[in-house]
Amino acid sequence: MDSAGLLAGRVLAALRGAGGVGLVDFVDSCADTTVGLGAVRLVGADVFLPQVVLREPVVAGDAEVVAESFAVFPPVATPVTPQQRVMAWRDWSTARQLARFTGGAPVAPPDEPAAVLGPVDEWARWSVAAAQLSSLAHPGATGPVVEAVAAESMALCRGVVRTLLRRDFATATRLVRWVALLHAMGIQLPVNPVLLVEHVELRCGAETRPLLDLALARHLLGVS
Repeated sequence: MDSAGLLAGRVLAALRGAGGVGLVDFVDSCADTTVGLGAVRLVGADVFLPQVVLREPVVAGDAEVVAESFAVFPPVATPVTPQQRVMAWRDWSTARQLARFTGGAPVAPPDEPAAVLGPVDEWARWSVAAAQLSSLAHPGATGPVVEAVAAESMALCRGVVRTLLRRDFATATRLVRWVALLHAMGIQLPVNPVLLVEHVELRCGAETRPLLDLALARHLLGVS
């Protein structure tokens, strides 16, 4: 398993009651500190899920690790390519959570949501972009991308169905996170989110990232 997968496993274990994520310990356990910090950047805002979901306090050392990951891997200042725009929004979400839990200054969004999501009438591509931004979907989530996705629930659900038909369960788990968030926001959906989670859960395998997405979706839906 790669370093990001190992870190996602720590987050998942923390959500299941195994204690904190332990970012300092995680980075120290990596043979190369840079690899560990890169994993922190890849897992992104999800490293704060124990604080968001379980209201656990942030350990000072862990917050410092996240800050150091930005110092070693600076965020894209001016995103141009689609992948840069995705990373810019994911970095924004991480930086926003870091500021939230450490009392830092507000973080400005990197761009307009339409620039990263694309036109909603091209819903297949739109939903793929939404899936890439799944770390922005968490309990109490707000912001421009959340508002944009919430406004297009039909496109989101079409995207979920498409991924299931294509047996692309890795993408499906990310979209299920968004479906669960919209349900938690009180938005009417053309799919049953609980049955959707159960369907995907039977098919997603044992990789930690999909399991983390589904665990968060279950929390948003209020099901064990």
